[in-house]
Amino acid sequence: MSEQSIDLNQLIPERSSLGFLISDIKRLTGKLFADYLNDYPLTLAQARTLLGVARYQGIRQVDLANFLDIQPITLARMIDQLAEIGYVERRADPKDRRAFQLFLLPAAEPTIEFFANKSREFQQQALAGLSEVQITALFAGLNQVRENLDLMLSTTASITESL
Repeated sequence: MSEQSIDLNQLIPERSSLGFLISDIKRLTGKLFADYLNDYPLTLAQARTLLGVARYQGIRQVDLANFLDIQPITLARMIDQLAEIGYVERRADPKDRRAFQLFLLPAAEPTIEFFANKSREFQQQALAGLSEVQITALFAGLNQVRENLDLMLSTTASITESL
């Protein structure tokens, strides 16, 4: 394909592109969160893992890997590291002896509190300039988009499985 045949006007402008905006917001959020961790003894990946365990106490390791969109072996190493410092423990899943459930330990509570405070501070700054009505509409809209994407993904998975 030659450069002359590409019509860049076909692209959705960045400010109107859902995919671009979500991706860029995720990138910027990750950079800011990493900055919060500069003086903290966890990596961004470890922090994401710890927050996943905190939000979903008892989640199976494989399900957390799927949620975080990382390979199970990568998650296993992070869980090993978090267990080593006393933040997380694995327990045998009573429904599947081959699987483990993940639980937060009391030693992680101050770290979770730090993240909660930083998250509130971040959200307040990120939403600055928006009215309460706009914030409510933003979250309602984003939650609807997520539901739509989940439906699209499950529909695609159903079609693929039936082939």
